Amino acid sequence: MCLYAQDSDSGEREPVVWKLGFEGNETYSSMVLKEIIATDNPGFIEKILGKHGAYVLSENELRRDQIRIRRYYERRGFIQVQVDYEVSSLKRDWRKRVTFRITEGSPLMIRNSRIVIDADSTIAEEIRAARDFERAEQRHDFREGMRYQSLRTADTEGLFLLMLENQGFAWPEVDIETAIDSVANRADVTITARPNQKTYFSEIRIEQNLSVPDRVLLRETDIREGEVYSRDKMQEGQRQIFNHHLFRFATINLPEQPRDSTLEVLFRVREHPLRSVQATIGFGREEYLRGQLEWRHRNITGRGHRFGINGRGSFIEQRLTTGFLFPYVFNPKSSNVATVFGVHKLEPSFELFQAGFNNSLIYELRRSVTASATYEFSINEELSRDPDVSLPDTVLNYNVSSLTISGYYSEGLTRDPRGWVIQPFLESSGLFGEGTFSFQKLSLDVRRYTRLSRSTTLATRISTGKIFYSGQRTLPSNILFFTGGTNSVRGWNRQRLGPARPAFRDDGSFREYVPTGGRAQMIFNIEVRQQLSGFLPKVGIAAFLDGGQIWADATSLDERPIQFGTGGGIRYQSPIGPIRVDIGYKLNPTDEDLNIYEGTDFGSRWSRIGIHFSIGQAF
Repeated sequence: MCLYAQDSDSGEREPVVWKLGFEGNETYSSMVLKEIIATDNPGFIEKILGKHGAYVLSENELRRDQIRIRRYYERRGFIQVQVDYEVSSLKRDWRKRVTFRITEGSPLMIRNSRIVIDADSTIAEEIRAARDFERAEQRHDFREGMRYQSLRTADTEGLFLLMLENQGFAWPEVDIETAIDSVANRADVTITARPNQKTYFSEIRIEQNLSVPDRVLLRETDIREGEVYSRDKMQEGQRQIFNHHLFRFATINLPEQPRDSTLEVLFRVREHPLRSVQATIGFGREEYLRGQLEWRHRNITGRGHRFGINGRGSFIEQRLTTGFLFPYVFNPKSSNVATVFGVHKLEPSFELFQAGFNNSLIYELRRSVTASATYEFSINEELSRDPDVSLPDTVLNYNVSSLTISGYYSEGLTRDPRGWVIQPFLESSGLFGEGTFSFQKLSLDVRRYTRLSRSTTLATRISTGKIFYSGQRTLPSNILFFTGGTNSVRGWNRQRLGPARPAFRDDGSFREYVPTGGRAQMIFNIEVRQQLSGFLPKVGIAAFLDGGQIWADATSLDERPIQFGTGGGIRYQSPIGPIRVDIGYKLNPTDEDLNIYEGTDFGSRWSRIGIHFSIGQAF
C-alpha cells in the first residue's frame, strides 16, 4: 500500500505540506484562516501512520489560497490588505513549511450611519417608537464607529425586514447604500426602510382534511383572523404544530395574492398515523439488556388527546405505565400528562415494589426554557437485599405524596448539546399528610459543552443535592441519594460510591459491602471528547476525570472527602446514538471500595477499575 506520492521519473517524493502557519494576522486567528483555505497539513497521527498523500504541495492551490485570504479580509473591511506566502524546506527536503504573511492595513470604518423610514410621518413615528426598532438600531452591523463589512449587508437587510414584518407590514423593502471615501478610509451608510401597507390576517385556509376539528389546529398556532400580521407569530405557530404529537409536517406561508391590507394564510399539514406500536432494545454494563414496547393512540377523543401504554424492562427496573396527554391547557405552550404506573426495581442495596399515579403540568416559557409542576402519590414496599443490613427495616411499607417543581434550560437547540444546560429540581413530600415521610429534596444539575475545535468538545458537569428531613425514622433507600456508575463517577459501579455497610454469608464470613446512600451528594465530570473523523469515520475517543461523594447528612461533609476516578473510552456514532465503552480507575478508594474488611483484602486486581458499556453519552 502506497502511503505517499512519488515522482514517476526520479523516484523522489513529491513535496508535502508538513507545517502550515500564518504571520501578521492580528484580527483573525490562524485557526479561523485555516478553515477558509484549501491547503492543509497532516495531523499528528497521520504523520505517524505516513498518510501524506492528501497533502501534496500545489503552487496553484497556494495562489488560490492567497486570493481567498485577501477576499476574506476585504469583505470584512480590510480593503488595503496584502497577502504573500513563502515555502521553505524542513530537515527532509520533501517536507515543506508554508507560511502566509498578511499585512492587514487599516480597516474601513463607518463615519456616518443613517436609518430612513420611507413612510408618512405617523407610520414612521410608530415604527421608531417600537421596541423592535430600538433593538434593530442597537444591533445592526453598520453603526457609526464600526468596521464596514460588506458581507454583513444581507444580515442587516434581514434584520430590518424582520423588524417591519413583526410590526404588521407583510411586504416591506430595505435598501442599503454605501459611499466609500478611499482617501480617508471611511464609509457613510444609509439604510432605507419602506414598510408599505400594514396588513391583517383576513383568511386562514387549511389545505388538508384532518382527524381533528380545524379549531384544534388553529389554537396551536395562536393565529386569529383580524389580528395584525407578524412574521414571528407565523414562525412560532408553525413550530407549535411541529411540536404537537399528532402532526408530523406543517408549513404556514403566504400564497400569491394582492399586496394590500388583507392577508390570506395557507396551512399545509400532515398527520402521524393515529395508532402506532414502537419497540426498542438496548444493552448496557449496568442494565445488561433493556427493552421497551409502547402502543399509542394520538387522537383517542377526536380532539388531539393522546393515550398510551408503555412497558419497559431491564435487569434493574421493570415499569408499566399508562398515560393520557392533554396537549393544550391554557395556551399552546402548556400541556398536561396524567399517568398511572407500577414499578419493580432491583438496586444493589434494596428491592422496591411501587404503584401510583402522577399528574404533570408542563409549560414551555420559550424554546430553551421549560418548567413543570408534578404531583405524585405512590404506595411502596421496600425490601432489604441483605437480611443482615436493615434499611431501616427488612421490609418497609410507606406512602409518598409529593409535589415536584423542575426546570430545564438548554442554550443549544441542536441535536448535539452545546453551551449551558441547567436543570433545577425541588420535591416536597408530606404537604397534605398523605405521605409517611415529610421531607424536601433539592438538587441542581449544571452542564457546559464547549467546542475547542471542529472535532474536539470539552464537556463538564456538576450535580449537587440535599434532602431536608427532621423525622426520627431513617428515610427509605429509594428516596436517598446514591452515586457511582455509567453516568456518574465511572471508577465505581452502579451506586457503589459512598457510605456502605458490611454484609455476611450464612456462616458469618464477610461477603461484600452494601451501599446505604445518604441525604447529601455532589458529583462532577470533566470529559474531553475527540472525534477521529479524519481517518476513522464515526469513531471518537474520550478522556475524563470524575469525582463525587455521598454523605449521610450535611453535617458529615468532613468525614468523607471527595473521591476521584479517571480514565478514557471509545465512542462509535451508530444510527441509534453513540455506543460507548468507558474504563474508569479509582484514584483514592476506601477500604470499602476495595473490599477490605478488618484489614483482610477480599477484593481483586479489578477492585480499582470500573468498566462501563452503554448507548448514549455519559452526560
